[in-house]
Amino acid sequence: MKITALSEGPFSVDFSKVFTPVELDTYVPEHHPAGTTLLSVHPFLVVTSEEVILLDTGLGFSEDEELQLYRSLRREGLEPTQVTRVFLSHLHKDHTGGVGTVQANGTFQFNFPNAIYYVQERELTFALAQTDNPSYHPPTLQALAQHPNVHFLNEDEGSIIPDLSFRVTGGHTPYHQTVSMNHAGKTYFYGADVLPQKSYIQRNFAYKNDYDGKRAMAFRKEYTEQGQDWTFLLCHALMKPIVPYSDLMRK
Repeated sequence: MKITALSEGPFSVDFSKVFTPVELDTYVPEHHPAGTTLLSVHPFLVVTSEEVILLDTGLGFSEDEELQLYRSLRREGLEPTQVTRVFLSHLHKDHTGGVGTVQANGTFQFNFPNAIYYVQERELTFALAQTDNPSYHPPTLQALAQHPNVHFLNEDEGSIIPDLSFRVTGGHTPYHQTVSMNHAGKTYFYGADVLPQKSYIQRNFAYKNDYDGKRAMAFRKEYTEQGQDWTFLLCHALMKPIVPYSDLMRK
C-alpha cells in the first residue's frame, strides 16, 4: 500500500466559504479579513496491488485549465480512469469539489468515470437540505444522489475493502466519516475534518465551525489515547499532511 497526499495548495478561507489561493512566503494575515482561516487542501491517494482509491476529492481547483487532481495523479503515473473507488468523508465543497464539473449544456460530468463513489446516505440527505449554506455545492450533491456508480453507506461503521474501514463520527457534520487502513502491521488514520490539522490536537477546543464541536473534541481525545502507533493523514495541514503520532503531539 502506498499513500500520497495530492496537494491542491494553500488557501485563505473567509466567512462566506470562498477559497482564495495564497503564496505562503508572502502571506500577511493582516491583509486578510478578520476571521480568515489559512489552510491547505489535500485529498489522499491510496494505491494497493488491486485498487486506486481517493479519500475525498478536494476543491476541484484547476490551473491552466487542468484539474490539479489530474496533474497530481499523473505525477504518480496514474490516469483518472484508473481510479477504482472514491470515499467521501463528508460533503462540504472542499472535499467534494473534485467529484466532477457542470458542463456548458448543464449536465454533470464525473471526473473519475470508472470509480465507485462511497457516500454516507444520511449525510447526503442532510446536505441536500442545506440550500443556503455556502459550504455545499448543490449541483454536485444532486449528481451524487442520481449517479449509478454511487454506493450509499447507511451503517455507522464497516469496510470498503479488506483492511480499509470507515466509521461515522459526526462532529464536524452530522454524519461525518473517518477511515482507518491497516497494512504491514501499521495503522493509517484519516480523520478528515474532525482532525484536519495538527493544531486541533494542540488546541482541542469545541470549534464553532463544527456541527457538534463537543463531539468532535471527544473524538480527538480518543485519538490521542488510542493512536500512539498510528500514522495520521491531515487534510488541511499547511506543511506535513502525513505524520506519525510523535509528530502529531509535538508542538
